[in-house]
Amino acid sequence: MNPANPASSAKAYLRDFFKERRGQLAEDPARKEALDMEIQTRLLISPEYRASETVLVYLARPFEIATSMIIYAALANHKAVGLPVTLEDHRMVFRRITSLQELEPGRFGILEPTASCEEIVPDEKTLCVCPALCCDMQGRRLGFGGGYYDRYLADFPGVKAALCYSDSLIPLMEHDGFDVPMDVVHTDNFSRYMKA
Repeated sequence: MNPANPASSAKAYLRDFFKERRGQLAEDPARKEALDMEIQTRLLISPEYRASETVLVYLARPFEIATSMIIYAALANHKAVGLPVTLEDHRMVFRRITSLQELEPGRFGILEPTASCEEIVPDEKTLCVCPALCCDMQGRRLGFGGGYYDRYLADFPGVKAALCYSDSLIPLMEHDGFDVPMDVVHTDNFSRYMKA
């Protein structure tokens, strides 16, 4: 991956910069797999994972940090597992699955839980695992631009955790009142907990 640091903290610039970096990493699938496994392992040994009863997690696309190990572990640990469903009004909900057989292509062609899967109502023992192109040292997360997670997490009562490559953790990024900071950022080298 390109070790160069981004020249701006503007979201549009950072999104392009880190999308390009993800493309470079995709050219080395063995390295990506090793980094993704380390990040997932850090989450799975974390206190917030152990304390959770429900885990909300995205089903990773090829350019995102993998989550299959988290999904299988949470199911094996008898936790309630929810995957996101995007709605037409730019909202997102999570529906509970007991198997990856309960998925079908959704609005953007991404696999989502079927309509027969029950919607999860999060509580304080719910862990939400969020995708991130990059994060800053204050726990702010840059996603892919849809705003679905920020809307969902606005009143979220549980623990918010982002998965991020360590070379995609930057000092500061632009933010606004809609950005919801994470409680913890798990990377391939360390986990950064934000102060309450």
